Amino acid sequence: MTDRVMIAGTNSGCGKTTITCAILQALVNRRLTVMSYKCGPDYIDPMFHSGVIGVPSRNLDGFFMDDRTIRSLIRKNSQQADISVIEGVMGYYDGLGMKDPASSYSIASAASVPVILVVRCHGMSQSVEAVIDGFTNFRKNSMIRGVIFNELPPSLYPELKRYCRDRGLEALGYFPKRKEAELKSRYLGLVTAQEVADLKVKMQNLASAAETYLDVDGILRLAHTAPEMEKDPDGKEIIYSAPADGPSFPEQVKIRIAVARDRAFCFYYEDNLDLLRNLGCEIVEFSPLGDGNLPEKISGLYLGGGYPELYAEKLEENAGIRNQIRKAVREGLPTLAECGGYMYLHRGLKDPDGRSFQMCDVLDGECVFTRKLQHFGYVTMTARKDNLLCRQGAQICAHEFHHYISDVVPDTFLTEKGGKQWMNSVAASQLTAGFPHIHFYSNPEMAVRYAAACREYAGRKKYV
Repeated sequence: MTDRVMIAGTNSGCGKTTITCAILQALVNRRLTVMSYKCGPDYIDPMFHSGVIGVPSRNLDGFFMDDRTIRSLIRKNSQQADISVIEGVMGYYDGLGMKDPASSYSIASAASVPVILVVRCHGMSQSVEAVIDGFTNFRKNSMIRGVIFNELPPSLYPELKRYCRDRGLEALGYFPKRKEAELKSRYLGLVTAQEVADLKVKMQNLASAAETYLDVDGILRLAHTAPEMEKDPDGKEIIYSAPADGPSFPEQVKIRIAVARDRAFCFYYEDNLDLLRNLGCEIVEFSPLGDGNLPEKISGLYLGGGYPELYAEKLEENAGIRNQIRKAVREGLPTLAECGGYMYLHRGLKDPDGRSFQMCDVLDGECVFTRKLQHFGYVTMTARKDNLLCRQGAQICAHEFHHYISDVVPDTFLTEKGGKQWMNSVAASQLTAGFPHIHFYSNPEMAVRYAAACREYAGRKKYV
């Protein structure tokens, strides 16, 4: 795999997600096999990518992954692709605080990706040139090779195209504001792709605009200039498998992990699930909203994040599966619950309107919505006791973004960000649950430990 390009932006809200989706759909319409990635911990943008390209989009994150892992995951996931398109996060140089790590720039540099900068031109004319100069000259090798002008009056494009050419940049078109293709937002970002009834129509409208106003052929040529991404010197890829010193159950023991996936629970890093598959686990999806029963013969449960508060009434109505989850977790089913999944395990939940609903009652407490965004951003967690994912003293990188608070007393991880410390998550027997979202590639031993617990459970239950 060689062809790859990044669509980055000057800032959040400049239109890079809309333009990325437009380009993805245009490439798919040209019958190319496309792989897509999102920089950073975002779950929602990859869902829109996936809705266009038809396969799961992936995340690349400089806080969770070192450069070698980033390159390895791109090689692994893009093997069958004609082209890979990477969408940046926030502004191009925005990372951890005022530093490069975890920025789109750091990922482009690590993986030698030519970058197209999206500049929102609303309210500007000549100032657009200053923005371009600032971004391309801020670092010695900015990786920026092209520019797309968002919301630019067509009359200004010829002059800006000449300006880019004189500086060795490619002007790759301008993009008009398309109200019929706008994507709505809510308090944690865009609405999810599953909630957009006319998603395919919107994406085709965007693709039509891309073919009309953007130089799609030029984007393909630029992607083709990306150098071959050689394997790291030791020739090894970052692919983990079951450890030799794991539980001594027969190979035919089946490890089936039930993963909650529907409109209420949809925040998952696809590479997390792939890593569990590499460790011998079968992923079995189910819906807490619509299914009457948990999947059969499961040896693990994974409740991801999402928006359970928007579907609290339906979740309450499905008492059968709530009771099954409560019984299974209390009997020792290895369970990982993140953010929305953690909320679902509580006794109750209050939605944004203040209405109370019964949840699984695994945890004796209630989750309450607040108008204020609670902990937000990257955090480092240190285990204060052994738990499903790690031993006491181990460190985990994670990300938090939520409006809810819980009255369950956290006791598992001392969490740090920017000099502040607090406790989060709870652990009991085979359960680890809390608001943080975890990427297994920040410390793959978490997945190894979780899979081993599931294998041991399957062995005790004699699942074959």
